Amino acid sequence: MTSTMPTHSPVNSSSGFKSRRNYRKPLPDGCAFRPSLVGLICFALVFIPVALAQPHFTDATASAGVNELQWDAVFPSTITFSVELLYMSAGVAAGDFNNDGWVDLYVTRIDMPNLLFQNDGTGEFVEMGGSAGVDLTAHSSGCGWGDVNNDGLLDLYVITFSQIERNHLYINNGDGTFTEDAVARGVHMPQVGANGSRSYTSVAFGDHDRDGDLDMFVTEWRVVGSQNALFQNDGTGHFTNVTSAAGLSLSTMPGFAPRFADIDNDGWPDLLVAADFGQSRMFHNNQDGTFTDITAAANVGTDENGMGATTGDIDQDGDLDWFVTSIYDPFDTCGSTSCNWGASGNRFYTNMGSLAFTDTTDDWDVRHGYWGWGTSLFDYDNDGDLDLGMTNGFVLPFTAFEDQFNIDPVRLWRNDGGGAMTEIASAANIADTRSGKGFVVFDYDRDGDLDIYIANNGDYPLLAQNIGGNDQNWLQVSLKGRATNAFGIGARVYVQAESGGPEQMHEMSASSNFMSHNPLVAHFGLGTDISTIHQVRVDWPISGFETILNDVAINQFIAITEPVLGDCDNSGSVDAGDVLCMTDCLDGPDTPHTPGCNVVDFDDDQDVDLKDYQSFCASVGG
Repeated sequence: MTSTMPTHSPVNSSSGFKSRRNYRKPLPDGCAFRPSLVGLICFALVFIPVALAQPHFTDATASAGVNELQWDAVFPSTITFSVELLYMSAGVAAGDFNNDGWVDLYVTRIDMPNLLFQNDGTGEFVEMGGSAGVDLTAHSSGCGWGDVNNDGLLDLYVITFSQIERNHLYINNGDGTFTEDAVARGVHMPQVGANGSRSYTSVAFGDHDRDGDLDMFVTEWRVVGSQNALFQNDGTGHFTNVTSAAGLSLSTMPGFAPRFADIDNDGWPDLLVAADFGQSRMFHNNQDGTFTDITAAANVGTDENGMGATTGDIDQDGDLDWFVTSIYDPFDTCGSTSCNWGASGNRFYTNMGSLAFTDTTDDWDVRHGYWGWGTSLFDYDNDGDLDLGMTNGFVLPFTAFEDQFNIDPVRLWRNDGGGAMTEIASAANIADTRSGKGFVVFDYDRDGDLDIYIANNGDYPLLAQNIGGNDQNWLQVSLKGRATNAFGIGARVYVQAESGGPEQMHEMSASSNFMSHNPLVAHFGLGTDISTIHQVRVDWPISGFETILNDVAINQFIAITEPVLGDCDNSGSVDAGDVLCMTDCLDGPDTPHTPGCNVVDFDDDQDVDLKDYQSFCASVGG
């Protein structure tokens, strides 16, 4: 199908082709990526760079109205000292809670009301936590947006530390307000008193059992008796703890950043957890409700202190790679004494297929992140490949080394497109030295490039506005699921800028970067050399449909809706209105390649015939 859409246009996704998932796509002829050679070697292609000013960031924290302290330096007497509370907290989640197209922010704080910043579309935010009913005053840590009841509205999960609290689930009422309902829905995870306090950190949403609704995984930073938990959704937004039933043994895993991600392209979300003290894990989904720990077999988990995490297709080979932040200690902090942490830095695990990964940390030159926390892979300069950002910093309380890591600068590595990265945070004006924790990337001003919000522990945040990233072309895609969950989490969006060129892939994710979530938008940088996009396609994991759009306009926001079997006119239901469309498909010479006909190919034989017509009539009661 040829489709040129206006800015922020919905896309009739029935105008594509029906197929099953097949994610692994080859690079162009003559190209091969070999991380061990640190290069992308293209024999048949010639790349001519375009001279552009390097995009940079400017501090928009105050002008955008989000300059609020994370905790007060003078703690009230209710605070019981803990490392988690004082030095490891500061969460943020980006999401469009009111479906107006502008990404909003939820920010957690300690012993002060949490904040809901509604994006007003003018470059500014309005704080409305109180009127929305989400201004929780507690010892809050991580948070995340996810539509747990599948009604097309983002709900909010908020996590807490300390002895006397529990986690909170706020159900979106659709009128700018929320109703807290964690206890009734089974995900409150209560703290258990002074001798058994809990330290919950982050949340990830994903459909682990592929039943069309969102399940949850919550991490806890605790070395012994950790209550990391997998919660299964019953379809109504009520949950059951299925951790043991799923075969997950997690009691000694001090979890920080969980992610659902399909690492082997089988259509089932696997579970990756960045965890402290050498305990990061990779669990493969067995497609029967259980998981298998493949950490050692997959050659991952060598990060000594996993903190934050991100996934993305860095080498554009059609599968997801995994980056984990950790501790790199250039100061020899402990000297001859023994620290209880490793100091060998970050890890970049490149997916080689067949559930095997290779450590390419030094190939990419991204080991040196100091005391790392939140992170994200994203195309900051819109040149068509993924760059990497992370925040960091930590206070070593009551030691001679208290300030060693307290001024670590934010790290930003620019991908050169040839298999190497260069650290450019200072040149890009984002080398903030405060103690950053949560890290999100989102286009808050809707100008086509990705901005950054960093939640700083015990300090004011940083909203870094991207200046010049939109000098190159871009596309942003949101999804509307039907058989798949409402926001298409787990679906994959592919963009091929030019025919025969490499294909970018983004898996829609509601997972944690470390106490933080990016919005449910797939962003693609496209460079400067194209005027239209050759092809955009979406693989929907539950229905098995594939949406294909050809010759798509650049520099726009599009929303793509999942097809429904039999819904030939894409009205949202199978009814009498689809009869004429079905008749046209029967008469067409090239069905199901005629727009809409893929969804009436009931027997999936790539041909619409009398047998399909009979199935169609049965589906509409005719």
